[in-house]
Amino acid sequence: MKRILIILGAGIIIVFICFVLIVNLWIGNTVKKNIEIAEEKYSGTAEDALIAFLLDTTNSPRDRTHIAIWTLGQIQSEKAKPVLRELYKNDPEGKTCSGKHDSVLCQYEIYKALNAEKENWWPLHRKLN
Repeated sequence: MKRILIILGAGIIIVFICFVLIVNLWIGNTVKKNIEIAEEKYSGTAEDALIAFLLDTTNSPRDRTHIAIWTLGQIQSEKAKPVLRELYKNDPEGKTCSGKHDSVLCQYEIYKALNAEKENWWPLHRKLN
């Protein structure tokens, strides 16, 4: 019985580690893809291109949120914080944008990006900046 519990425990730990690695790879690939999208349209560093993407109102609010804001949060951009603060309307739960992501920037995503270093205690994607 003890041997079965040890094997089961080890299996659970291995599955958990695999899950964490897969999620990390998926997020990292998405961050890289979003940076490439921004860099195709705008020059400069990854951070500069993402900020330019965010500020360009010809991009849809949904793309500005999911490509620029989310990625700036993942790379924990300090440079983007003044821009994000300007766009933030003190709505950490995103109630003002709920169901309106085609027409307004997601306040919850802005909140998360502004607080990324507190929320993302393991800054794996900062190196992509």
